[in-house]
Amino acid sequence: MYNAANKPLFITTIASAIISAGILATSCSGSSANEEKEASLLLQQADSAATTHDFTLALELLDTIKSKYPAQIDIQRQAMALRPKVEEGAIIREIEQTDSLSAYIAYRIDSIMPQFQLVHDPSLGEDYDYYVIKQYAKSNLFSRTGVEGRVEPSGQYKILSSLTASPVKHTSIALSGSAGEVASASVPYDGERNYRSGGTEMITFIGADCDTLGYWLNNSATSGTVKLIFKGERNYSTPLAANDRRSLAESWKLASFMKERRMLSVKRDFLERKLALTRDQMARTAGEHNVQ
Repeated sequence: MYNAANKPLFITTIASAIISAGILATSCSGSSANEEKEASLLLQQADSAATTHDFTLALELLDTIKSKYPAQIDIQRQAMALRPKVEEGAIIREIEQTDSLSAYIAYRIDSIMPQFQLVHDPSLGEDYDYYVIKQYAKSNLFSRTGVEGRVEPSGQYKILSSLTASPVKHTSIALSGSAGEVASASVPYDGERNYRSGGTEMITFIGADCDTLGYWLNNSATSGTVKLIFKGERNYSTPLAANDRRSLAESWKLASFMKERRMLSVKRDFLERKLALTRDQMARTAGEHNVQ
């Protein structure tokens, strides 16, 4: 029951609550002011980074504002307005870098292409065209033991193997030298990619089946003689002929450059579409600001 004796305690409790609330309000107000100051500083830094074309830093700062200061509505709005401009600059920079790399790859292709000749068989059509080093443009691999590197116009790398010396029913090939040994994938006998006729065994290795061999010839520290090994029911090895080695190595280079050129072309198309979408967003944002 409330009485006069309890009155001082009641008043003291009320006063303490009011003081605590005031301290809390002051603390929250100060915290909000600090957050606004920090977010504003980050926004200024993002704008400066964009002006100096450091778009990566600008995007990182805008992401920080978005994740760390969601309550700063006005600054969030300004950051959202700045983002399309930064993204546009970043995309343009990436397009420039892609164009520069594409020009370099085109130069490398132009430099290596004189070593090759396009082989076209009118009876088969363009789908069966391929590039081969000029020394093998008119060679008949079927009549000898060895290997030959080929490149399709699409950039697909192939190796054809032919064994006439000592049939072993081979399903894979390997190269062995001072830097170790590397092998192709196994292609089981099927009468098509792996076929045998008149004492000759031939296999067509495609892409991932054999690109490790071309890579190894170009990037390993192998020196001196390299052995070509036909692997089947037993192994048959023979020194890798100089032109065979050059055929595998140079064809792999050409295929790699052509594949890189295609990937860069796809990347540039993607960036162009991304840039168009970003500019559409910028136009919409500008329109909304004009209405306001």
